[in-house]
Amino acid sequence: MFNRIRALIGPAKRFVGADHLGNKYYEIPERTTILGTKRKGRRLAESPTATMDYELGDIPLEWEAWIRGRRKDPPTETEIEKNEKMMLLKQRRGKEAEEKDMERQQQEYDEGLVARPAPKVHTGHASSPSYEKPDTEQESSTGGTFQPSAWMPGKKS
Repeated sequence: MFNRIRALIGPAKRFVGADHLGNKYYEIPERTTILGTKRKGRRLAESPTATMDYELGDIPLEWEAWIRGRRKDPPTETEIEKNEKMMLLKQRRGKEAEEKDMERQQQEYDEGLVARPAPKVHTGHASSPSYEKPDTEQESSTGGTFQPSAWMPGKKS
């Protein structure tokens, strides 16, 4: 009797794990309904906040891979910690390499081996044309002095 009620209400979700951000992960196993149709299993994440709009970094990559079905088993805490340490190590090494490259470029500029890049003349969007106008005291617009009743066709003022 209970199984029939459960089948009418819906499947029970099984808790799989949680991450350090407070997200909880559940799995609804594959099942067959009373009518004999098969329902595919699903994987879910519940956020500790009220909003369910996830952004990049809200779910660890290992859990995201599990939710999307790219991995069979859910990740372990040690696996997540190991990958987090590797990511931080790569970021640190990248920053060190960038600083070393900037020092090398500066040394080459100082020694005269490489010419410094030319300063940027144009501002704005790259595809928009830039028409440089000389600074003049004479206004080119009549927006501040135009009077609608003073205009006459064919008459230049």
